[in-house]
Amino acid sequence: MAPATAKAQPVLSVLVIDDSLLIRMALKQLIAEEYRGAAFGEARTGEEALALLPKQHWSLVILDISLPDQDAFSLLEKICNSHAGTESRVLMLGTHGDDLWAARAMQLGAAGYVSTSLGRRDLLQAFKNVLVGKKFFHEPLSRDVAPKRDALRANLSAREYEVLLAFARGKQTGEIAVDLNLNSRTISTFKRRMLNKLQLNSTADLVRYAIDHKLA
Repeated sequence: MAPATAKAQPVLSVLVIDDSLLIRMALKQLIAEEYRGAAFGEARTGEEALALLPKQHWSLVILDISLPDQDAFSLLEKICNSHAGTESRVLMLGTHGDDLWAARAMQLGAAGYVSTSLGRRDLLQAFKNVLVGKKFFHEPLSRDVAPKRDALRANLSAREYEVLLAFARGKQTGEIAVDLNLNSRTISTFKRRMLNKLQLNSTADLVRYAIDHKLA
C-alpha cells in the first residue's frame, strides 16, 4: 500500500476579528492575493474570537478596535495571557490613526496598529512586518507617548474613547447612538463612566478635556 500523502499545510493562517462583513471580506481578499493558499478564520465578536483562538496556530490575528460585545483592548490582553506567542502577531485595526490607541495597543503586546484608511501598499506592509516578527505603527510614536497615554486614557475603553471624541466634536447623545449603532441609554452609561474615570462633572468638561489634551 502506498504511503499516505501528508496533507499540505497552508502558507498562512489568518484570524480576522471584525463585526463588519465588508471589512472582513476586503482584508481576506487583500491577503489572499498576496499569499496564495492562505487559510482564514472569521469572528464577528470577542466571544467568537475566543472560541476560535485555541483551535489552531494563527500566523496573524487582525483585531478591530471596536467590537460589539467587549472592549478590544481587553480581548488583546486575553489573547496575550492565554495564547502564548499569538500576542506578538496581533495587528489592531482602527477607523483612523490615533497615537493614544496605538500606544495602548503597543503596551498590551500588539505588533502594530493601522487605520482602515491606509492604502493597499501600507496595509500589506503592515501584514508583512507582523508576519516576520517586526512592529508596524503607521504614525511614529514619540518617546513620551507612554506617560501621555497613562495621563490621558484613565482606563477608558476603546468604545468610551470613541464616545469621548464624538462629544468633543459637538455631537449629542442621540446622534452618537445612531453613528455607533447603539441606544441612547448605552451612550449615557459610557458618558457616566468617563466622567467618573476622568474625575469630571459634565459634558462640557469632557469637551474641554479633549481640547486641552489635543484629542479633538
